[in-house]
Order: sequence, then structure tokens, then C-alpha cells
Amino acid sequence: MGKQYREIKSVALGIVDNDAMALQALDILIRRQHSPLDIIWTCTSGKDALLYCKEIEIPNVVLLDIELEDLNGMTLSQHIHELYPTVATVGITAFPIPTNNAQLKNAHFSNIVHKDIAIEKLLQTLGKAVNNHILSRWTSSDQASPLSNMELEIIRQSARGLTYAVMARKLGISEQTAKTYARRAYEKLGVHSRAEAVARCAEEGLLI
Repeated sequence: MGKQYREIKSVALGIVDNDAMALQALDILIRRQHSPLDIIWTCTSGKDALLYCKEIEIPNVVLLDIELEDLNGMTLSQHIHELYPTVATVGITAFPIPTNNAQLKNAHFSNIVHKDIAIEKLLQTLGKAVNNHILSRWTSSDQASPLSNMELEIIRQSARGLTYAVMARKLGISEQTAKTYARRAYEKLGVHSRAEAVARCAEEGLLI
């Protein structure tokens, strides 16, 4: 049985696109917005999407390419609706948007957008699909720090030259936990070292 729906502060998003490069681009563009969207999984096939819903986590909304190779996007959206009625689906396509109203109604899409859509507009569309007022009005000026309070504190302590052992004692956590927070911060910032993380946070004014 799949994992339960999360009680949402953020919106859990699954992304399905058989073009691996397009999938990676969507992932990066969405994460860079630091919006209330939480990408919980991505995959390149409809079958994997259904499997991930069952075995990883049920998202609040799925953004899916309607031209999937293994399973028609319309069919996938219909399956998701049948299995998880509260999960919204938003279609995305590089081709002209379908206008067959009966087909669209049967697929239960909240909306279908073109792949050249502006990232802000895409986030707003996803927000409207799940009635999230913050996301449905999202603009780039709404971006917040991508880091949690503890992750940011670890980077601030790093900027002061403290070791993980010293940080851990100051913060009342284990050294391994301090390292875990640092690793998560690196992933969110898209960096690979302490120096890069400190530099990125300094650039964004997060060390004040």
C-alpha cells in the first residue's frame, strides 16, 4: 500500500516526462524558485509514475507529459484519478494543446500547458490545481531561502570556520546530524563544498 498523503505546508509534486533532459530542466527550474512546491519524485515513464505513487509517496499534483512512450498521458491521468481521486494532474506538451473536450474531461486534467510556458506561470497553474493560494499567485519576487533554519545555521557556523564537532556541541546535536544538515544544504544550493555553500549564501544575503 502506498504512503499516506502529507499534511501540506508545501505541495508535493511528481513529474513525468520521457525526455530525460526536459525532465532535468523542469526539476532545476522549479527548485530554483524555492516555492512551496516539494518535488518528491521524477520519472520517465507512466508505469514508473504509478509505481512511485504506490511505493514512494502519493503527491498532491502530478505534472505529466501527455506524449509518454509507454502509456498515453491521457490514460495515465485517468489511472491516477481512479486510484488517487484527490491527486490533481496537469498535462504538459511540446505540441499544440489538445482541444478534444470529451477526451480531456475523461482524463481529468486540471489543465494542460505548453512546454514553453514561463516558470512562474507553470507554478501558478500547479497551485491552482491544488487550490494553494500562495502558489497560485507565485512570482519570482516571492522566493524565500531554500534552506531550513538549521541548514542555514550550519552554513553560518561554517562561515565562521567552526568544525562539525564544535557546531554539534553548540547546537545540541550529533556531529553526524550536523553533517547531514550540511549535505542537505549543499544539495539545495547546488554546490559541492563548504566554501561554495558559504559563498552562495553570502551572495544571496543569507549570512546576515
